[in-house]
Amino acid sequence: MMIKINAKESVEIVQGVFVSVISESGSKYHSWDELTEAQIACFTGLSDEIQTVYGKYKDCMTA
Repeated sequence: MMIKINAKESVEIVQGVFVSVISESGSKYHSWDELTEAQIACFTGLSDEIQTVYGKYKDCMTA
């Protein structure tokens, strides 16, 4: 899942594989195995919440 935060920041999450935090200062790649339990919970929660919000609004996005 690629999440565009704003014009200068994005987060790419492939659960169980990697997380990449992209900003104007560069990209930081993190292997899923390198993440702490707290980071895994954070990125998993972010991904789950985005999917929930998208599911709520996706039908009204098609015109």
